[in-house]
Amino acid sequence: MSKLKFIFFVLFISISAAAYAQTSIVFVPEVYGTTLNGLFRASIFNASGVKSVRMNITIREARAGKIATIQTQAFTIVPGNNIIPSGVARTASVAMAQNSTANFIRRNQYFPQGDYEYSFNIYSASSSQEIIIDQVFNNEITPPAPLDLIEPYDRDEICEKRPLLTWQPSIPKMDGLLYQVMLVEIKDKQNAVEALNYNLPIVNQKGVVANLLVYPPNSKELVAGKKYAWQVSAYRDQTIINRSDVWSFEVNCQDSVSNVIAADYGYRNIEDLVKGNYYISNGFIRFSVINSYAPQKISYSVVCTNDPSKKIRNLPILRFKSGENKVNIDISRNFSFDDNYSYVMKIRMPDGTQKSLRFTYKQLPE
Repeated sequence: MSKLKFIFFVLFISISAAAYAQTSIVFVPEVYGTTLNGLFRASIFNASGVKSVRMNITIREARAGKIATIQTQAFTIVPGNNIIPSGVARTASVAMAQNSTANFIRRNQYFPQGDYEYSFNIYSASSSQEIIIDQVFNNEITPPAPLDLIEPYDRDEICEKRPLLTWQPSIPKMDGLLYQVMLVEIKDKQNAVEALNYNLPIVNQKGVVANLLVYPPNSKELVAGKKYAWQVSAYRDQTIINRSDVWSFEVNCQDSVSNVIAADYGYRNIEDLVKGNYYISNGFIRFSVINSYAPQKISYSVVCTNDPSKKIRNLPILRFKSGENKVNIDISRNFSFDDNYSYVMKIRMPDGTQKSLRFTYKQLPE
């Protein structure tokens, strides 16, 4: 008889464990674990029947200890994946701890640097003793990576009077993160930082979602011969999260192919581009290359990888001087190039070797 009781006991434990495993929390702490609201982006996978449940979330930080406890009202989960209803998130009670980390979150609405633990507890709405799932996630929040600008390059010379402004996305990613782009003219005897701090902006665009800005149509176009400074800030709910360095550039378009350029900035070595195997041409192809031989005309061609049968015509003449060459090829008015198509430029060097540059053509905004 005792053996039979033992068998029933083992069966009971197995069934309970199986029922426990039928419900789980789906949550990505690296993406959503940076704000209190982000915690409600968790979902509940339920493999069994309809249940009325409540949820507790406890947030702890390794040094500060308990940060906050969130408790929801009762809500229903059905078989399958359940998103936490917005009404449940709005009415949830939040008890914040009394420590410096919790105070920071109260003021700024996001979590500072630290080692966090998120404990999700789902239990029956009828009895807090009936635990359906207790699941823990961990996440280390590090300081944001530098917000790097991409183009126009620092101290570059460009032809575009309404340039496309691009930058690296802010890392780590944060819910509700937006960008502000500022661009100002640099006056005489000013540096780029002074200009950005004191001059009226030509572009002051807030609420940018993507990591690029097409030049706003309501902003006046840039003027040839003038220098400009620009900066991008990442913010959430009026709080600055990250900010780029201030870069400058000049609108100074000369020949379609220019080999002697005063500025040494903004022209990446063709060897680096080959290794990276990726380049975006916003109407121009810019690169640097060293010619160890006498000045001479260079043979080169461009092939479209999307449509190899298409002929790329009317390419400008390319001449290299001895030593380092800063090359700027204007293809913005060449109708052989199609927007978002990929191309390979092959350059025959004086020593007989071949350099290749693979790029994607982006049409300039009108």
